[in-house]
Amino acid sequence: MEGPYLHPSKKGAHTAEHFLEPASTTAESLYGASNLASTVKLVTLAPELKGSSALIKDLTNRNIRVSLGHSTADYDTGIQALSAGANALTHVFNAMPPLHHREPGLAGLISSPQAPYFSIIADSIHLHPSTVSMAYRTNPNKAILITDAIEMAGLPDGVYPGNAQIAHKQEKKGNRVVLEGTETLIGSCCGLDECVRNLVKFSGCELAEAVRCVTENVAEMMGLEDRGRLVEGRRADFVVLNDEGEVLQTWIAGKMAWDSGRPLS
Repeated sequence: MEGPYLHPSKKGAHTAEHFLEPASTTAESLYGASNLASTVKLVTLAPELKGSSALIKDLTNRNIRVSLGHSTADYDTGIQALSAGANALTHVFNAMPPLHHREPGLAGLISSPQAPYFSIIADSIHLHPSTVSMAYRTNPNKAILITDAIEMAGLPDGVYPGNAQIAHKQEKKGNRVVLEGTETLIGSCCGLDECVRNLVKFSGCELAEAVRCVTENVAEMMGLEDRGRLVEGRRADFVVLNDEGEVLQTWIAGKMAWDSGRPLS
């Protein structure tokens, strides 16, 4: 869940009229008790909003992970949120104050003693390749690659309608998607395999190291012990890559679901 506890000045493409402060409502009244027990696994919120610390404690007591993002919070507010139970940053550097040598902000948390996991949009659009490399090299064990992909991934370039969250038309050109007539990024159309290959290219890391950022690190952030590694007894959900990081096969529950050499059935 990315919202509605976000800061209006860092709304990105979200509709700010839908935003709420944690102090103005309860998690149960918003998400529903049954959803909190079974469906909601991760919530992004802005920790500077009134009532955030109490909400973080409530969610983490339910075994729901809390990530910090779409926020104006400074470094100290971020530390307080981590102490309350948050354990991640949402698309680090995007929708938060830029890293400054005297005011590191939320992005500065990735090198702190309480370093959270942090997601990186490695599409060379949301972040410069050198910024991707800097973040990854700061803490490879906590880095997580994400696509921030939206519903237009795989579609031809052009202008598309908005949706329940996006009130304006969306313009796609390659992997870049913006609100029509603006430079406001909505998301990306980059595939996760492309992000893995980009991290290898941007940072010089090995392919296996990049793969860890979409497997093991993610499972550890979410506290999952049944997946994330190729270990006996864990779920046999995996992909087979060639040496360039291109997907050759997809396996689900130990059965091959897709093969690049055969047409989809």
